[in-house]
Amino acid sequence: MSLAPHQLVIAALEIGMLLTGAWLIARALGVADYRARLLDRSRLAHWELAGFEVTLLVLAIFLCGLIGQGVGHHYFADTIKQSPQRAGLEVVVYGLGFHGAALLGWPLFWLVRRMLHADYGAPPPPVLETRREPLAKILVHALSTVVIALPALALISAAWNLVLRTAGLPDDPQDLLAVFGHVHSKPLLGAMLFVACVLAPINEELLFRGAIFRFCRQRFGRAPALLVSGVLFGALHGNWAGFVPLAMLGAVLALAYERTGDIRVSMIAHGLFNLNTLIVVLSGLDS
Repeated sequence: MSLAPHQLVIAALEIGMLLTGAWLIARALGVADYRARLLDRSRLAHWELAGFEVTLLVLAIFLCGLIGQGVGHHYFADTIKQSPQRAGLEVVVYGLGFHGAALLGWPLFWLVRRMLHADYGAPPPPVLETRREPLAKILVHALSTVVIALPALALISAAWNLVLRTAGLPDDPQDLLAVFGHVHSKPLLGAMLFVACVLAPINEELLFRGAIFRFCRQRFGRAPALLVSGVLFGALHGNWAGFVPLAMLGAVLALAYERTGDIRVSMIAHGLFNLNTLIVVLSGLDS
């Protein structure tokens, strides 16, 4: 099968990233100093939150998201049903509704928390300071995270799909990927890319890495934190084929967040990973 020029360029970039990622993994396995820089350093600041408060935060995020999704369904359900691009509009409307409104759960939680503390006479909780790296350095950290993740996830995906087929379980990719491949409206496609590569990564990283992983890391240690946040992240996507690979991706993103102490690294890495996946889908290389 002959490839179009744009497919050749994308294929070359993918192969280049896979080889670079494999080299970085081999270097981490063979060079102790480099491995220590990747794994043996944590810059996460102490978090003044109790377990019940983190639970309330997660509930606030999901509650706001579900309300936003419900509002979108209330106002746009009929329009979506009548559109020939129904699946794409569902991604945009419900994605904007859920992920956009879920972000409101964060300021709502902090506002209520400060009000409750003031109500029973306790001093207001401190405003936590975070270490801010230059944006260029953040981008380098994020890109290197994606490059390291790609070859590992490719092997894990192949092994996991083999397990699923052996067990007789479905190994089809997420329906969302197929939706992107069948959208022909450029404005709609742009809106879908915004949801998948910007809004969803911001919301999911704040939830799974910024809240769940950070709390579990502080209370229970690295391994339980990676397991809990990764498994929940993989399960959220509701797809057998993607469960283990996405759980591993969640662990890689958590390690990047831990190593840098900056949630922007995992946000950007998550967005770049989604963008890379969708570029491959839209180019037709996965067919």
